Amino acid sequence: MWKVFPKFGLAKFLIFVICALATMGGVWVTSGWSGVANFLNNNGFDVITRLTLPVLIIFIVFTWLMGTYVWRAVWKIPFIGSTLLNQKLCPDLNGTWIGETVSTFTDTDGNPYRKAVKLVVKASFFNFDIRLFSDDKYQRSTVVQSEIYKDHRDGSFYLSYIFESLIDQPVETDDAKFDGSAKLHIRFEENEINLVGVYWTNRCWQKGMQTAGTINLRRSD
Repeated sequence: MWKVFPKFGLAKFLIFVICALATMGGVWVTSGWSGVANFLNNNGFDVITRLTLPVLIIFIVFTWLMGTYVWRAVWKIPFIGSTLLNQKLCPDLNGTWIGETVSTFTDTDGNPYRKAVKLVVKASFFNFDIRLFSDDKYQRSTVVQSEIYKDHRDGSFYLSYIFESLIDQPVETDDAKFDGSAKLHIRFEENEINLVGVYWTNRCWQKGMQTAGTINLRRSD
């Protein structure tokens, strides 16, 4: 999620926090603004040196708490968080998403192959991780890279990921291992968020049987 935020604005915010902590520490040590001159004339610079480490530690702890836990509470504030921050700054996708994929691969009757899937998202300001599961247990998929980003051309948010699938007992015409990727549009529809997009794989590409398809997911918790 760190990648989504405007870097210049975020840098200004972090600098402001550091300066505020340093100022509060300085004012506290000098017993108010009136003691600044006397403070500097005595052993002020030595005290400042000793304050640097505590201020840095406080800043790191503050940033970690904000980026890991506090931000989600802010994002749940009616309208400010749930609407403005979620739709304009960065959506909170934490949770379990369920839905289905519809593949270009067809069954013996010529119908598109459908599969129920589940997506689990764990996100903070510093990390973004997803896990992909299918209900049929035929294959195991591991997401090797994932990210959420904003398309500044139209302001839309997207979730993209690359995955690796393993099949322990593939049928004769299938591969035991293949790779794929997906790009999902994060859609805000009324009071809910849907993930809608496409995926593609290199499954059996040597035989011209590589597959693609659509994905439609909704939050289940």
